[in-house]
Amino acid sequence: MRRVLLSELLLDKPLPWSLYDEHGNLLLREGYVISIPRHLDSLLKRGAYIQTTPIASAFIEPQSNTSTQTQFAFRASSLPSVQPVFGRAEALAQTLKRLHQHLQAQTLQAALRDIVRSLAHSVMQACADDADALLAAFHLDRQSPYIVIQQLLGCALTEIAARDMGLEAPTRLSLACASLTRDIALLPWQAQLDMQTHRLDANQNALIRVHPIRSAEILQENGVDDPLWLELVRQHHERLDGTGYPHGISGDAMLPGARLLAIADSYAAMVTPRPNREGRLPKDALKALYLQRASLYDEALLRLSVGALTTLPPGTMVRLANDELAVVRSRPKKGEPMELWALYSQNGMPIMTPQRRDASTPAHAITDVLRIEDCRSAALVMKRFWTHS
Repeated sequence: MRRVLLSELLLDKPLPWSLYDEHGNLLLREGYVISIPRHLDSLLKRGAYIQTTPIASAFIEPQSNTSTQTQFAFRASSLPSVQPVFGRAEALAQTLKRLHQHLQAQTLQAALRDIVRSLAHSVMQACADDADALLAAFHLDRQSPYIVIQQLLGCALTEIAARDMGLEAPTRLSLACASLTRDIALLPWQAQLDMQTHRLDANQNALIRVHPIRSAEILQENGVDDPLWLELVRQHHERLDGTGYPHGISGDAMLPGARLLAIADSYAAMVTPRPNREGRLPKDALKALYLQRASLYDEALLRLSVGALTTLPPGTMVRLANDELAVVRSRPKKGEPMELWALYSQNGMPIMTPQRRDASTPAHAITDVLRIEDCRSAALVMKRFWTHS
């Protein structure tokens, strides 16, 4: 058994594992929600432990160090791989959020490379286990910061498309790492940018245009020596016609991986809500990208990405002809009907037992695409649907 740390326990969130005392006696079962801070403090003072197999925490005990900086370790296997992927997405988001906090506090030293690689491995494994559930979770997340979900959704789309391309695992790992770190130079200013409603000033524009270079420099300063990872970060805002930045390269000078990253980055940025604006519907974001094919984006890779997502990706909420509200469960396979499940009745109330619907029948034809914000108790309904159905 291993003792639990404060950073691993979150108020108002279900426990990802059962907790035991030092003698192995059960204290709290997996899924229990701790909602009172003093209960959490009491639990930690008493000592709470988890079984070391197969679930452990993303952040484990800091290593002793005479420096004022905190070193911590991360294991790819530490994320709860036995949980449904939809539930695992929350752990991925929490891990990336903590990584950002450590980056801003400059408490990573040379651990950054291994941490990001482990996180990237976890995203790749989740895609292999259930890509549809992972896409749904990131499309539906309204709790995590914009930059966390934008990077994770972009990473998932990049990995799915890269698999479809037949790229080897080492190349896909570099792509995933670049997806998760492409904007780290913006972290100190991200909250302000998310809230800002007026146009960027000259200083902000300069910051934006240099952030790919500065992000790569931060990675190198923290021990990253993968040349592909670093170059992908530098190129992720370049565009085929030379109108991108920071160097304005074009055509074949732009790495194929960077072209894929540019598509995933742009799509994720458009569909992920910020405090200052709603996210676009996936079909609208894909249309906007497609209208710029062959000028800004690689047309072949764009077609591949659209195929990997579909215009109604998992997690899309739709209204049916009979006024039920349903969700797209998975991307349709060739020759098979769309997997559509009714979650809300005609009066807008959640259905306790979701019902499979056939979109080809008149009563269940899709008449509108909705936002999750339009659905009552959507976060709870979605989590229950994907983790218990």
